[in-house]
Amino acid sequence: MGRAGCGKTTRAPQARGLRAPWCVHRTRRFSALTWLPLAGLMPLALFPSPARGQSLFATRGLGVPVAPLDARARVLGGVGVGLLGLNPSLVNPAEVAGLRRRGISVASQPSSRSMQLEGEEADAGATRFPLLRILYPVGSRLVTSLGYGGYLDQSWGVVTERREVIGQDTVPVRDLVESSGGIAQLQLSAAYVLSPALAVGAAVGLYTGSLEREVTRTFEDTTLTNVQRFQTRLRWGYRGPQATIGLRWDPLPVLRLASSVTWAGELEAEGEEGDARDRSFDLPWQIAGGASAWLAPRILAGISAQWTGWAAAQDDFADPDLATNAWELGGGLEWEASRAGERVFPLRLGFHYGQFPFKLQGETPAEWSVALGIGARFAGDEGGPLAVVDAAAERGGRGDRNATGLTESFWRLTVSLSLFGR
Repeated sequence: MGRAGCGKTTRAPQARGLRAPWCVHRTRRFSALTWLPLAGLMPLALFPSPARGQSLFATRGLGVPVAPLDARARVLGGVGVGLLGLNPSLVNPAEVAGLRRRGISVASQPSSRSMQLEGEEADAGATRFPLLRILYPVGSRLVTSLGYGGYLDQSWGVVTERREVIGQDTVPVRDLVESSGGIAQLQLSAAYVLSPALAVGAAVGLYTGSLEREVTRTFEDTTLTNVQRFQTRLRWGYRGPQATIGLRWDPLPVLRLASSVTWAGELEAEGEEGDARDRSFDLPWQIAGGASAWLAPRILAGISAQWTGWAAAQDDFADPDLATNAWELGGGLEWEASRAGERVFPLRLGFHYGQFPFKLQGETPAEWSVALGIGARFAGDEGGPLAVVDAAAERGGRGDRNATGLTESFWRLTVSLSLFGR
């Protein structure tokens, strides 16, 4: 968030080309950190906090992307556009056109990661809920829905330990820096079937959420009576508009093409606690496209891509080179390995590559992953299934050790459930 919440500031020592600032509030003869991005931590021994830590890449800009996808879309490319079959993800509102039953879809995403920075290693784990969507058909052509999904995650935590001179004494100092929160999207959408082969969709919504930064400094193993533990807390609330239009076209019964364009307005970050100052950020346009096709009666292939124009927000951050345009690309195969009446049990294999929108030491970090998935569709008929359960397990990595010194490897599990009424 650039310099949100800073009063009088001083810059942290530059570390391997990092240029992001930190803020210092003076208290007695020592300082209380109130804004501590990764730049200030790079020279120090660094250990993520297991309670809130998710990714140290989330210290940059407004965080790391969180895709509002179900487990099936997570395996088959990680973008969520142009998939034949049920696709409740929020990227393209036209994807649910033709649905005949009202229902609900929800996804959960636990993950564990191992982080390496300047020779130090640590592990962390977290659970997200990237998707919740309620679907309600109105007549035979129109499907309305209300969805809530992920957008950017800003949760992380670090502990730094060092010695600091206070008066004539040198004492051990321990700083615990915790960031909790992020930005989600609330979306109201409609999808309309123009013809058996063509459908359109539109959505309006809000980016919403909050961010809390808390710094706790303790002085350990010291007998100084005038040195006490203290804590600083800042909090922001987020609000910003969005709108999406989408298209879905089936030129052949075995082929689907789809695309969507999302406009986002200005994100307002309103200071709610402490010295947090109001800020605003220009959110990016997003363009996504994808295709899928039946290669054989039981084998589906899909590929998709997405571009997000974060470079438009460059002037909103202290570092003018922080925000950058980001690309994502992915694909996968689905094999309906087993059938038992109307029950189908597919197996899936896929990959995903995505750039992060905020640079680290002048480099654009990226994430890659390969995924395996399984699914089950129950009690289906001509109106579609009554229940769908999907799971995706991803193994991947982030960052480049030679370029930035920071790398992460992770396991990520996405489980989704969709239930429909008759």
